[in-house]
Amino acid sequence: MEHFVLQAFDRKKSTKGYLNENRKAGKIPAVVYGAGKAANNLFVYASEYERALKRITESTIITLDVEGKKLNVFAKEHQRHAVDKNVLHIDFLEVEEGKKLHAHVRLVLKGTPKGVLEGGVLENPAHDIEVECDPSVLPERIEVDVSSLEANHALHVRDLAQMKDVKVLTNPDTVIAIVKFAREEKVEAVAEVAAEAGTGAGAEAQSAETPEAEAKA
Repeated sequence: MEHFVLQAFDRKKSTKGYLNENRKAGKIPAVVYGAGKAANNLFVYASEYERALKRITESTIITLDVEGKKLNVFAKEHQRHAVDKNVLHIDFLEVEEGKKLHAHVRLVLKGTPKGVLEGGVLENPAHDIEVECDPSVLPERIEVDVSSLEANHALHVRDLAQMKDVKVLTNPDTVIAIVKFAREEKVEAVAEVAAEAGTGAGAEAQSAETPEAEAKA
């Protein structure tokens, strides 16, 4: 597991001028909450956070070095400027050591399914699963090999390899990946349209014949 360390600094004030001054200096306002503690207002370097952001996931533990004091956190959320897309603020959640946590871990599909090679289409309904474990064994991502997946077959959460000391909380029947035949779906759709058209034509013919039948009667 890759380890990320971000330099952080205590935020002394909350005035608009003070925040803008530090943003111009390349720092992002942030807050750390959780672990039963009061919220901690900080700054982190924008360049460091943007570099880390390219490689971390929601379940990546980041160490904040707050002027020598270490805090292990998750990057839970950040806000970007609507125009220049710069990060304006970050919310970090502190990890409580020795206490099991609940987290969502990203699923990464690997390989090309057999069914896709035969003309099918791979769908990925579930992009992550929820787990419970100690922070020290929390996986950043779970790779799922789908190369053997055949057409009209699916992989479920119950098919995932067991992870030591990690309890999966997501419903085991949840579908992770499935291969469908788009061609068959298209043919079925065309058949349905044709059937509806035929039914409509039959109804019109019956409607046209009804007055004549009544006249004969």
